[in-house]
Amino acid sequence: MTILLVIISLSILIFVHELGHFLFAKLFKVPVEEFGIGFPPRLLKKKVGETTYSLNLLPFGGFVKIFGENAEDLATKEPDSFSRQPIWKRSTIVLAGIVFNIVIAWVALNLLFFTGVPKHLLITDIIKNSPAETAGIQGGDIIIEAAIGETILSDPIATESFVALTKSNKGKEISLTLQRDKEAIEVQTILKTEIKEEEGALGAQVLEIGTDPEPFPQNVISGTIATIDNLVIIAISFYTLITGIFTQPEILESVSGPVGIIGIATQATNLGIPYLIQLMALISLNLAILNLIPFPALDGGRFVFLIIEKIIRRPVPFKVQAITNTAGFAALILLLILITIKDISSLTG
Repeated sequence: MTILLVIISLSILIFVHELGHFLFAKLFKVPVEEFGIGFPPRLLKKKVGETTYSLNLLPFGGFVKIFGENAEDLATKEPDSFSRQPIWKRSTIVLAGIVFNIVIAWVALNLLFFTGVPKHLLITDIIKNSPAETAGIQGGDIIIEAAIGETILSDPIATESFVALTKSNKGKEISLTLQRDKEAIEVQTILKTEIKEEEGALGAQVLEIGTDPEPFPQNVISGTIATIDNLVIIAISFYTLITGIFTQPEILESVSGPVGIIGIATQATNLGIPYLIQLMALISLNLAILNLIPFPALDGGRFVFLIIEKIIRRPVPFKVQAITNTAGFAALILLLILITIKDISSLTG
């Protein structure tokens, strides 16, 4: 059920992206031949008016087939054809999916700031040869309870309280109750007597996650700031990935594909639905930035062709567009396969 919930959530993000293209095509009265969720082969289809709505077997994707985008459509002189629309209309249709992904993420973050997200103390990393490693503590564990003698901290635990507890009890035994996935695990270990400031007595890096509820309109302000901040961070991350992929191939180890995303989302769901919504908002912003990249087969690549058309005052030959987009799509599929193999290897290894 958890994996099904995650797949449905990811499908919603894809649906919202394609809905942006669809609605603006309809707004400009450009015929939409098919609105598909997932990639073929088809499972279900229904034609309503001029548009065929389809549900396809491969869930990680979607498409909107607009009249006037294909080679056989370009020769038509139909005024409602996509190719016959002004550049500003075509640009709006092409970029609408990106805008819709940003908007749904913004709405989700506003909602989360209004309702609040349950607070927890998350273990993010384990120092080698530390008490935490000896005890079998893992990154991603949630500290539900920490006890030394008669002093007990219970969830939600503030970072400052946990650090103060371990720092003032060096060399003593600490008992921890951890949440790992949906399982509660109890461990005991002896804290270090001599510590480095950045490591701590336990040898685990912790992060306080979650937020307190905020009233309207403060939640909107916080949601807007969070949306902008995350867009900037994601854009910088993509730039680092793209510029470093040829000089530092190991950078791909930090990238997750569909299998890895399902694993991460499953962990988020175990923390509660608000954390799944938060993760989906971040994934939606990632989809927006990814599609904005001026790479063939992505929305950003299609937008570049429109910019070139505006500059040279004539469309880029369709054969050039077709070959470029096909090569770009093949490269993306190859990259997705490699990342998926990496994700599966990580799970089984």
